[in-house]
Amino acid sequence: MINEAGKAIDEVNRRFSEGFMKGDAAITAAGFAEDAVVLPPGAEMVRGKRAIEAFWRTAMQSGVKEAALTTIELVGSGEYVCEMGTGVLKVSREGGEPAEQKIKYVVVWKRTADGWKNMWDIWNGSP
Repeated sequence: MINEAGKAIDEVNRRFSEGFMKGDAAITAAGFAEDAVVLPPGAEMVRGKRAIEAFWRTAMQSGVKEAALTTIELVGSGEYVCEMGTGVLKVSREGGEPAEQKIKYVVVWKRTADGWKNMWDIWNGSP
C-alpha cells in the first residue's frame, strides 16, 4: 500500500512544485482535499481548498518561485498515510537578491475517490 501511495504522492508533490514554477496557484492547490487544512508557520490555519489556493497565490506574489519537496518517510495504512520530508523554497523579491529557505514538513494524506489528497499540511524552517 505504501508503494502505491508513494507513487501517487510523488506525482502530487511534482504538480505542487510545477504550480510554483508556472506561477499557477490552482495547479499547486490541486492536490489538496476540499476540506484540507494548512498550518503555516507564524500564521493562522488555512481551511478549505479555495482558501488554500488563495494562500499559495499570495505566497507566489510575495516572491516564492520554486518549491522542491523530498519525501523522507511514509507511514500508514488504509485511508491515511503520513509523509515526513524536507524542501527548499526559492524566493525572489523585486529588488532583492534571490534566496533559498529550507523547510521540514509533515503531511497527512487521505485516499479519496479522486486519489490521494493532502489533508493536513504543516511545515517550518530548517537550518
